[in-house]
Amino acid sequence: MITHVVLFKLLPGFTADSAPVQAFHAAMLELPGKIPLIKSWSCGFNTVPDAQAAHYVLVAGFESQADLFAYFEHPAHVAAVCCLDGAAELLFGDIAA
Repeated sequence: MITHVVLFKLLPGFTADSAPVQAFHAAMLELPGKIPLIKSWSCGFNTVPDAQAAHYVLVAGFESQADLFAYFEHPAHVAAVCCLDGAAELLFGDIAA
């Protein structure tokens, strides 16, 4: 099992209510229904107000690294991430259990 964790930090001028951020969130909520390789999925806006905190968090599970890489290439995933072009920076990490 691979756990994929992504932290999104919105750039100045963008908030959770900004149109591209809302479009991104809506697309993220739909991904488990569009990509069968996803085995577990939790995403949403951070609830702790802190300057060092990420604004949006994703924790996802995949059976294998091959499934994770296929997810990266899936058109629905690519489209979701494109919603945030110019609106956020991201960091991610993956761990095998």
